[in-house]
Amino acid sequence: MFTSKIYKKSPVLIQNIFLSTRSLVRKKLRENNKCEQYTQELIAHEYDSELLSKYHDKALNKTIKQARNTVEYYKSYDLDLKTFPFIDKLEVNSNKNKFLSPKKGAVIKGATSGTTGAPLVIPQNFQSVIAEHAFINRDLAWAGFKEGDKRAWIRGDMIVPLEQKQAPFWRYSYFENMIMLSSFHMAPTNLQSYINAMVNFGVQVIQAYPSSIATLAKYLEINNEYYPGEIKSVVTSSESLKKEDKHLIETRFKCTVFDWYGLFERVAAIASCEHGRYHILTDYAHVELLPAGKTEDGRDRAEIVGTNFNNSLYPLIRYKTGDHVILSDEKNCPCGRVFPIVDSIEGRTGDYLVAEDGQKVHILNHIPKGVEGLLGTQFVQKKDLSIVILVVVDESLFNKDQKYKLILNTKERLGESIKVNIKKVDAISRTKNGKIKQAIREF
Repeated sequence: MFTSKIYKKSPVLIQNIFLSTRSLVRKKLRENNKCEQYTQELIAHEYDSELLSKYHDKALNKTIKQARNTVEYYKSYDLDLKTFPFIDKLEVNSNKNKFLSPKKGAVIKGATSGTTGAPLVIPQNFQSVIAEHAFINRDLAWAGFKEGDKRAWIRGDMIVPLEQKQAPFWRYSYFENMIMLSSFHMAPTNLQSYINAMVNFGVQVIQAYPSSIATLAKYLEINNEYYPGEIKSVVTSSESLKKEDKHLIETRFKCTVFDWYGLFERVAAIASCEHGRYHILTDYAHVELLPAGKTEDGRDRAEIVGTNFNNSLYPLIRYKTGDHVILSDEKNCPCGRVFPIVDSIEGRTGDYLVAEDGQKVHILNHIPKGVEGLLGTQFVQKKDLSIVILVVVDESLFNKDQKYKLILNTKERLGESIKVNIKKVDAISRTKNGKIKQAIREF
């Protein structure tokens, strides 16, 4: 909707109406009695280890049984989780239809690219959507959110046309009591207007990409200022939150940051509480932690491997995420919740490119979405800001139209003046930790 010509050319008031109507429809579909009941069930067992364990075991057994009985990929395995192989994005992409259960009702499709830049389309049903929203409700409850609170949203939606150069760089979702601010227009000269807009709206909870809210916190620090309004909390997700950025945000916004780690594959979720501990949500998915060496200071690192509970249409069992956690020695948290604790999460550190106006653009995962035939991407930016996109492709799918779409997506995020070239390669080079950087800047 946000990139359609009708939306982009409409007056701001009409854009607000479009956005609010879209949000109302989504709200009606997701926030029903079933979602509320599920939310309360999740809240009921977070302080009770016995109830949580029973819930987890029941969900895991149900997932394995359904997958074995309905999914072609899993039919040769028995009901013991340990007999299932580890899988990853490449394996799923190579056997897309074999992971699909028989369709019942409406199917919602979404895509993820992650740090490898290879889009993975994940179908889900409404039950999965409702379950996901219930977990979001609980996470917001941890952050102190109450029904009717005013929120700010600073994430990856292209709510303001990229070519717009003057404020307002925000729109309003009236039925959600939310101001939505563009992450694509956060040039230094615009940041004070972002602060003013949130204060004037009376924001109580901020939901944001770490890179977006950290940009505002750094602006306040540079000017030796603090957020002039009263904020209950900041809720971050979709990128790794650095400890120094967390401290800076909490200092400058005078509140606690609640960080959320999740994936569109729905195979793991980790949430931080009011005491700053990261909890593996064992009612969301079954998570295994595979040893992955040690950090430079000798702490144990582990890869996150997950089995999803909440997408029976596309169950993924023992899915290797490629993301890592640093293990913690703590067994109990002052918050009293009984979920396992990890010290920190590695992965998703926001690589960025520089847009035509000099702004740092951290949100890169959206660029490959919708482009068929991509197996991997990496953005290499030259001193003149031109970009070479290294791509590993399926030749049968990645044609001239898909190449044009990838270039168009890049220009929509970074500006029409940016020169973009596509270069096919056999493989994307990896770092010493085995990861692929989304962006490399040669300056």
